[in-house]
Amino acid sequence: MAYFPFFFELRDRKILIVGGGKVALEKIERLLEYEPLIKVISVDVLPQIEDIKSIKIEKRKFAPEDIFGADFVIAATDDEELNRSVRNLCSEKRIPINVVDDKEKCDFIFPSVIRRGDLVVGVTSSGASPQVAVSLRRKFEKQIPENIEEILDHLQGIRPEIKERVKDPGARHRIFKSAADEAMAKGRPLTSEELDRLVEDVLASMQPGY
Repeated sequence: MAYFPFFFELRDRKILIVGGGKVALEKIERLLEYEPLIKVISVDVLPQIEDIKSIKIEKRKFAPEDIFGADFVIAATDDEELNRSVRNLCSEKRIPINVVDDKEKCDFIFPSVIRRGDLVVGVTSSGASPQVAVSLRRKFEKQIPENIEEILDHLQGIRPEIKERVKDPGARHRIFKSAADEAMAKGRPLTSEELDRLVEDVLASMQPGY
């Protein structure tokens, strides 16, 4: 079964992690830069997790009511029975859950991720082989320009100007596409002169009889 690659805004979303071991730490480290509200519930918690000041930790046994209010749940314990119980509770309440190392019990999975500012690329084999996903991610990573963040900031920055200058939605779409193609081909933001020329070329090409 293949997974559809939703990209979800996690900032201030409540994520409950049941478990405080190495797997829980790995999930926490991957999530932190997206600024969710993470709560960890586990009797035993690694010191590395306790050192993370931005998360909430409750050192105790999991209780069914702990899932209430959570947007996502991660069952990261080595207790299969507990993981199954958490999974069943989440299913009843329709709360998406990830059960580590058990693809069949996951509503969502963690892809191999490339992030460069606003650029986020996720690669997954849907659990068939995480190693293949990591290998492909490394190959994709080599194709990304070093200054991709500068290029993306530039392309985002020109949008208000183009929307003001060009009222036709079809023309704007072609301009945005051409600007992206040219910036990526040049490996840098476009100059004002290059952008003006591109806009003129696109508008001219859409005139009758061109």
